[in-house]
Amino acid sequence: MKPRKSEDPLPGRAAALLLVLCVSGMRAETARYSVPEEAERGSFVANIAKDLGLTGEELLARQARVVPEGEKQYLQLNQHTGDLVVREQMDREELCGQSEPCL
Repeated sequence: MKPRKSEDPLPGRAAALLLVLCVSGMRAETARYSVPEEAERGSFVANIAKDLGLTGEELLARQARVVPEGEKQYLQLNQHTGDLVVREQMDREELCGQSEPCL
């Protein structure tokens, strides 16, 4: 999946995710992913280890984590495999109201 620029519209998408990979104080990598509003719990979003060119062991050693902007944790990262999955189904109206695009 290719990262999007923040000004790119996301038609038919409920949210964009900001994923921050903490690298033990050395540097941080940022990637954005789009998730369809109707994606159910457990739906695969991406393998961030592969996208960042790392192994699951490196993600674990670097303490990779998903940093939500709000109170709810909509996505879950498996540090061993690098898989990012939907943890809780997203509701576009709840997240963004009438705002377009919903980011």
